[in-house]
Amino acid sequence: MENQPNIEELKSKINFGIKFWLEFESKSILGSGWAELLKNIEKNKEGSLTQAAKECNYSYKYAWNILKRIEKRTGKPIVITGKGGSGGGGWVKLNDWGEFLLNIYKEYLKEITKIEKRLAETMKIG
Repeated sequence: MENQPNIEELKSKINFGIKFWLEFESKSILGSGWAELLKNIEKNKEGSLTQAAKECNYSYKYAWNILKRIEKRTGKPIVITGKGGSGGGGWVKLNDWGEFLLNIYKEYLKEITKIEKRLAETMKIG
């Protein structure tokens, strides 16, 4: 006879998660990872993309490519950049479009979290 799993034991390990992303003209432009990068840019007072990327465990180049992909997919940049001083470096901050995208993402996330909570309460497994 085949070894049957203990269903009751396995039930307690089942959960669910909802993933979502913003789309612009049917192209994905902002999911949880990319939104985290924008949050880090927003909170970073020095305007360092390097620091914002590091906080997401992204390389500077990957973070820059994310910003460029969103720009390419929407046709509008989401950041303002500036040159650094004599020591080099530069700064980056979200422009109005970038802030709008991040804020609308946060609003959807709040609603999704409410739905997840309600489902967890009403859809008991087992």
